[in-house]
Amino acid sequence: MSSRDVPQPLHADAGLGRRRFLGGAAAGAALLGGVTAVPATAATRDTARSEDRPVRTESGLVTGVPSARDGVTVYKGIPYAASTAGENRWRPPRPAPSWKGVRAADTWGAACPQPVTGIDADKVPPLSEDCLNLNVWTSAASSSTSAVSRERRPVFVWIYGGRNSAMWASQPVYDGANLAAKGAVVVTFNHRVGAFGNLAHPELSAESGHAASGNWGVMDTVAALKWVRRNIAAFGGDPERVTIAGWSHGSSFVNILMISRLARGLYHRALLSSGVQYTKDPALGHVAGGYSTLAAAEANGTAFTTYMGASSLAGLRALSADEIVAKVYAPGAPSAGTSFGNVLDGYVLPTTYTGAMTSRTETDVPVYTGNNKDENGASPTLAMTVAQFQAYATTTFGDRAADFLALYPAATDAEAAAQYNAYARDEERVSTFLWGTQFRTTASNRSPVYNYFWSHTPPGTDTSNPIMPGQDAASAGAYHGADLYYLFGGLDGTDRPWTDQDHTIADTVSSYVVNFAATGNPNSPARHSDPLPAWPALRTGRPLSMEIGDGFAPVPAADSDAKYAFLKTYLESQTTEY
Repeated sequence: MSSRDVPQPLHADAGLGRRRFLGGAAAGAALLGGVTAVPATAATRDTARSEDRPVRTESGLVTGVPSARDGVTVYKGIPYAASTAGENRWRPPRPAPSWKGVRAADTWGAACPQPVTGIDADKVPPLSEDCLNLNVWTSAASSSTSAVSRERRPVFVWIYGGRNSAMWASQPVYDGANLAAKGAVVVTFNHRVGAFGNLAHPELSAESGHAASGNWGVMDTVAALKWVRRNIAAFGGDPERVTIAGWSHGSSFVNILMISRLARGLYHRALLSSGVQYTKDPALGHVAGGYSTLAAAEANGTAFTTYMGASSLAGLRALSADEIVAKVYAPGAPSAGTSFGNVLDGYVLPTTYTGAMTSRTETDVPVYTGNNKDENGASPTLAMTVAQFQAYATTTFGDRAADFLALYPAATDAEAAAQYNAYARDEERVSTFLWGTQFRTTASNRSPVYNYFWSHTPPGTDTSNPIMPGQDAASAGAYHGADLYYLFGGLDGTDRPWTDQDHTIADTVSSYVVNFAATGNPNSPARHSDPLPAWPALRTGRPLSMEIGDGFAPVPAADSDAKYAFLKTYLESQTTEY
């Protein structure tokens, strides 16, 4: 199949993808590496009104509600930690309160405080510092005599992305019903973001007991994973087969947790959607995966205190969440004191990405990672003059600018934009491939890496998910986040004009995801009667990536060997190691 061919139905269920998975759990044991999925009719019959049967968690009993897929129950808004308000603000998450009786987990939990200006009110959940809650989708059957499932299905824990806004777990694009119908137990959760999730401050570092602060959102994620470890078996999940997965900012959390000592043993595979970069890639200076040093983050925290009109940490904790959000994200707010991101704190993130590789402390788990065609600079509507393109080449590549321009020649403005796009797409694939070679050689890990390049443009626009771009697909292209619909596979919960091709792609990609969660390998198990397109694991001597979307086949890491060699040499020659 050409990398640009429209894929045809790829296995026996593909042609039924939209209808069958609207109807319920299918996909079968073959996708699950020995875990038996319950067909929709059987699930409906054997677990009739299973959402009414209480499930026992460590805090109390919960009941769920029917999801968008027959046979799948969703449990909404279960607290996994206590409120972060008052004295708990900017502290590690505390244990969740218990309750008596049965809690109806039928309503999405509150999202953490963040700016929501410009987002339609009907798409914004309640905002509260009591926001550490999670959602579980499962089609596992509980026993007829108890509320504990005897099944052990792979667990998929999702970490949302975003840049301080529209960051909550209940957006339709993160609906876990389709993956649960295919045999996974899906968990999404809310964690602290922005000023609440990343503030570092000298006083906070002093009170922490480990001379560091920041990364509160990552600590929330660890707390959610600990909750999963202790509770997920009651929902039919296997605590020994947990995949942590995230997009963009959420992907940076996965990257951190692959290094952090705090998360060891809590997960067994890692999925990073947009994604990872080679640890000397200059892009890490400005993308979500970057970080500040503790000293820089504490300096920002000190400036934040002054900007907020407080004189101490106690004064900051006395402010309302609304006051903080309004001032930090006000138009014209100074960058000093309002810049929040991941922190190289020496505790949650104990070392740099490069340091983790070279010290061989990067966690050895199977990895599924990649990037999208139209992100990190590439765009179908990019406008660039020849002069701008040449200036970029000189600034970026210095005395090798002429070599770059020979590989990506442009005589007109239209050619300049096209060649910049070609370069940006090549560099993304090369950077991800080089990260994979670091993981397999520098870190000396044995686990496989499955790297991809997403190429498909979703149709129309989406008004149901505020994290998505507002422009039409023709101008957005295969944008940052375009793959999320297909990764979860629940297209019908959103308002784009999906086609049969989209449903086929979604069926294929969501099957890759469930396979990976089950076995650490996205491919169909051996001897499957109608397997998915073969996805080869990364081999360090073969610079390839798996195209997913408009085609399903390996493609070169760059469009030519010469371009690959140039970009590899450029990235490896960088002196800043993140």
